[in-house]
Amino acid sequence: GDTGRARLAARLLGAADAARRSVGAPLPAAERGDTDRITTAATTALGENAFTDAFAEGTALSVHDAADLARRSF
Repeated sequence: GDTGRARLAARLLGAADAARRSVGAPLPAAERGDTDRITTAATTALGENAFTDAFAEGTALSVHDAADLARRSF
């Protein structure tokens, strides 16, 4: 459902954030709009605390595990 997809989005956002930080790469300006839109939608669906928890789970994923999660989910 919507909550499951929102949780997945939050986890993948966290994984992407961690991957960028690990190599010192900022979020590209061209991706800011999409990232902000998805973050807002996921936070609205989950609530702030659940979004934060799912985002944190994503930051703990390896790049391989995050890619595998994305492939399995879409």
